[in-house]
Amino acid sequence: MEIIDKDAKSLTVALSLPSNFTIRNAVLSDAQAMAGVTFESWQTAFSEFLPQEVLEKGTLDFFENIWHAMLAKPKKHSAVLLCDGSKIIACGTAGAYRNLHNPVSRKVCKLNAAELYRGYVLPSYQNKGIGQALLKARLLKLHEQGYHKAYTWIYAKNIRACMFYEKYGAVNLDRALGLTMNKYPFDEVCYGIEVESVFNFT
Repeated sequence: MEIIDKDAKSLTVALSLPSNFTIRNAVLSDAQAMAGVTFESWQTAFSEFLPQEVLEKGTLDFFENIWHAMLAKPKKHSAVLLCDGSKIIACGTAGAYRNLHNPVSRKVCKLNAAELYRGYVLPSYQNKGIGQALLKARLLKLHEQGYHKAYTWIYAKNIRACMFYEKYGAVNLDRALGLTMNKYPFDEVCYGIEVESVFNFT
């Protein structure tokens, strides 16, 4: 995101973050810390509905490998971080819609479409506006890249995440079977959101 490089301080104010918080683009050396955020968020958010077998496979090494692969291709995966001082407290990615990764859906217009994915906030920082700031940052990134429509796939049983996106105007478009870790099938729901709606957030 250009504004991160040019005026990250103003962006922090625009996202209504405390003055000691910062936002920046993620780099390869952040993969390990991002894996820690992902692991804690994964275990907390999904323990109510994912089988123990799946939860156990979501290790720190597993998530670090995923983040490392994404951060190695910054033009394809635009990852952003929110930090409290030097501590990474939230991370997320945005980019072109990933046809091969997502469930099959005829209700998703993939032409020039973007996607929001892998958004995580440390449990101890949740319910403090950090999730909203992370969503805003990723939508602003997509806006700068010229996208108008974005989608996100969420576990159907992740009611909290569904309510979060609905709060910011996302529309439930479809439900389909997706594969977690390319092996475990779970129902997922697809939400669509207008990228420009970020400018109406309060």
